[in-house]
Amino acid sequence: MAAYSAAYPSARKAVAVLRSGAVGAVLFFSICAAGSYAAAQTSINDAKVVDPTASFVDVVGRRMALAYATTPRLVVALSWKKGCVGSAQPAPPTGRMMIPPHYLNGNYGPVNPAEAQAAAPYRQLAEAVSAGASRYLASGDPAEAVCVANLLSEWAAAKALLNYSYRESPQAWYQVEWTLSAASLAWSVVANEPAIPAGQSAAIVRWMHDVMERKLAQNPHPGDRRRENNHAYWRALCETSVGILASDNKLYHRGLAQYARALGQMNPDGSFPLEMARHENALHYQSFALEPLVMIAELARRQGVDLYSLKVHGHALADAVNFLVSASANPALVRQYASEPQTFSLFSGRKPPAWTEFWAARHAGQPWSELLTQPLFDANLGGNATLYAAPAQSGGPGSGASTAASRLQ
Repeated sequence: MAAYSAAYPSARKAVAVLRSGAVGAVLFFSICAAGSYAAAQTSINDAKVVDPTASFVDVVGRRMALAYATTPRLVVALSWKKGCVGSAQPAPPTGRMMIPPHYLNGNYGPVNPAEAQAAAPYRQLAEAVSAGASRYLASGDPAEAVCVANLLSEWAAAKALLNYSYRESPQAWYQVEWTLSAASLAWSVVANEPAIPAGQSAAIVRWMHDVMERKLAQNPHPGDRRRENNHAYWRALCETSVGILASDNKLYHRGLAQYARALGQMNPDGSFPLEMARHENALHYQSFALEPLVMIAELARRQGVDLYSLKVHGHALADAVNFLVSASANPALVRQYASEPQTFSLFSGRKPPAWTEFWAARHAGQPWSELLTQPLFDANLGGNATLYAAPAQSGGPGSGASTAASRLQ
């Protein structure tokens, strides 16, 4: 990976700064240049929901661009047939929401197989609605949007995601944030379809708002900033997404404010302290924390707020991304936090996480130009990230245009 550090300037720079012991000087300059957390908070508090119908993606504009897509991985993504129609339609679970812990012991180590079984209906819901939203974006097929609406309506009518207690099942509290992220992001893509009755749409948004309010009421450590890890960022994504859908400026502000606090929580090298405490999963959780933060920035962008350029205590989100790239290229960088071999690396040869598709759309160049070669899908992020964000035109020689409609038949 040393060769890759040399090829990627940000990774090389981060390695050089850490080795030279110049982190303090760099951080001091950044703080002086960027202003305070209070200034960032003031800017965020001025933000309002300007368009509750705006998804994290311009649905109509993106569909037009997809009609002439030539980027190879985008062409492959357009050929995928799976949508909400034809997917499993999970019935909303009844009774108390009880999900075993994800890990058998503590917050790292062997995974508890019972958790996956208990969480299956929630993950099936996320898969169905996000697949439906992705296919609707590409094809414009009203049946996909109606399928998403009907499935979410069923869960809303059953008051799903509301009957639980953090004290009884912390994992249920966590699962709600991922399920609500998937549902609210997918819904934002299909919500403007004329075939969906207005009453049904209103009921779905009311349910999502109720779920968000219930989740906030269950917070076992309100105001304790020392416990704000990736779960706080996932809650912030729900607050941002649902706040927009419901035109709730207070909820929307909460999400943006948590984004700002996340920037201020970074170590000098861009790592998130609470994620670095996860032993062999430190880099995995650095990436996992970036997922909701990137999507908050995408949602805010559609409301006229540029969070990608926001700095708090000298840090922008790019610093956390650059640490992940640098530590993936040079594992020695994470050993100051976790001595164990890491379970995650951007350069492992496996597909990169789906948030990188959105990041690369705003920050083109290496290493994304080499890492992003296949379609990326994440139900918690609304579905097919490649359909949502990849460049439509490859620009390569001999790349011919064909219609999305013909690929989707």
